[in-house]
Amino acid sequence: MKFAVLSDTHYLSETMLLEGASKEARLKNLIPRAVFKNLAQTDAFDTILITGDLTHAGDAASHREYIEMLRGVQKSGKRVLVLTATHDFQFSRAFAVKEGWRVRYKEQPWRKAWFDPEGFDFRRIVQEPSADQTDEACRPPLVKPLYPEELWEAYREFGRDQAFSVFAPDYSYCVKLEEKTWVLMLNNNFRDIDPMENMSASYSPGCLRWIEGIARQAKTEGAFVFACTHHPLLPPVPAYKLGGGDRNMRRAYVGHMLADIGIPLVFSGHTHFADVGFLQSDAGNVLCDVTTPGLCSLPPAYRVAQLNGAKDRLTLTTVPVEKDPSFDIPDKTLTAFYERRFFEEYEEKIGRLPMGLGRVVMGMRAKHVYPLARSAKLSRAEYNAVKETRVFDILMNCAVNMQKGDGGYTPDTPVYRLMLGLAAAADSMIDALPVADLRKKLLGYTVTEIVEPMLCNTAAVPDNNGEFAFGVLPPKKTETPVLRSRAGDVMLVVLSVLAAALSPLSPAVTAAAIPTLSLLKKRNGKKRPPRPERY
Repeated sequence: MKFAVLSDTHYLSETMLLEGASKEARLKNLIPRAVFKNLAQTDAFDTILITGDLTHAGDAASHREYIEMLRGVQKSGKRVLVLTATHDFQFSRAFAVKEGWRVRYKEQPWRKAWFDPEGFDFRRIVQEPSADQTDEACRPPLVKPLYPEELWEAYREFGRDQAFSVFAPDYSYCVKLEEKTWVLMLNNNFRDIDPMENMSASYSPGCLRWIEGIARQAKTEGAFVFACTHHPLLPPVPAYKLGGGDRNMRRAYVGHMLADIGIPLVFSGHTHFADVGFLQSDAGNVLCDVTTPGLCSLPPAYRVAQLNGAKDRLTLTTVPVEKDPSFDIPDKTLTAFYERRFFEEYEEKIGRLPMGLGRVVMGMRAKHVYPLARSAKLSRAEYNAVKETRVFDILMNCAVNMQKGDGGYTPDTPVYRLMLGLAAAADSMIDALPVADLRKKLLGYTVTEIVEPMLCNTAAVPDNNGEFAFGVLPPKKTETPVLRSRAGDVMLVVLSVLAAALSPLSPAVTAAAIPTLSLLKKRNGKKRPPRPERY
């Protein structure tokens, strides 16, 4: 069974683009059109699964045009199944705003479900309105989005009309792609409570019972069943959770439940990352979560999957969206365009830092931070190879590695060891801090555990292209080296000397207090060590 998986196409109608709209906003119209045109012409597969965020703003015009594009693909003989997600409706949003609206706002009241634009004083929330602006000029171009029940009806030909089983309360359904291969299209944005009350989206109890019934039926009939959902069951890297991305992701226990129900494979989106992750339940059942990149950001790509459910084998190919005459970009590929814009955006943000900090940050080289990373023990040749590399470039490349998957800073590169050396120094200082316990802020992870997956994918299963078994936990290709740093001890000495010099009390007592507090903190921490969420 061979099929394509798309996610986060974020289509935007031309009617939603104002004159001042950015190039990125205009590409949200052009890229999906080019991709669907190419998909309609290919003979490589006959099924396309789309895991949500079909449109960018959820407006009716974008949905109407999107449906017409899907109909064009279906006319070519392809079967198309879709899910809708938060960008397609948003429970709390009353209105969307057209892209390119140049007046910036302190707040966005129109996103609230109860917002009434009639009589609202928009001038009150405009940032620095000019004196000659009229009240009407301060009013943004508001557009009414569709609601969930409207989407369920609008996209029925690309979902429930093809299903043999439907769970209407959660807008989910199950389709037989082949007689013995079924797909559950699970909309995880609908529950028995208002999803905006708890952004950790999940399935309702009724939906879970329905999923369990489908799994039992598949087992009875000797069929293999997998699922598509929008939000991943686990984060692509720990850093994603630390950035707040976990707020609208289901936690790992939902993946444990699906694994035990009998769903070993899930395709998801939302993060815009290329990732293949695994979790194992307490009962020993394994679930594989294949996260598909979005078309609207770095890296612009979709997946092609060849599935052998009888043998629990999956061949995965990531297909990048390279270039099309309609894109009108100066770069050789769309990936290069988004990567360049990604770097430029953060260079601009850092350049706005006060008191010359921007120049300091941008001027920092690897040689300036290497004293903290001595535990990396770089050879002279390795040090000379990286010493003039900007720290900004290393960090930005780590961010790009997270999004693209796999990553280029493999264990045989000096940057890999340099970054692990810095992570070991940070862990040493966190453990030595006299009072504050930053480990809780890091959700129980060490800095090394956070940094290492951002450098490269050290699992045996690739994030992008390859064949693998999805029913078992893969081993790691390489073990993370254990680096020991004395940075925490040095920090304690410096703090003790400063405290002794500045304290009005006995210098000896004050100097001894800091390491004593550090030892007490370590002792208490060993009694109740924080544990990161297991996968």
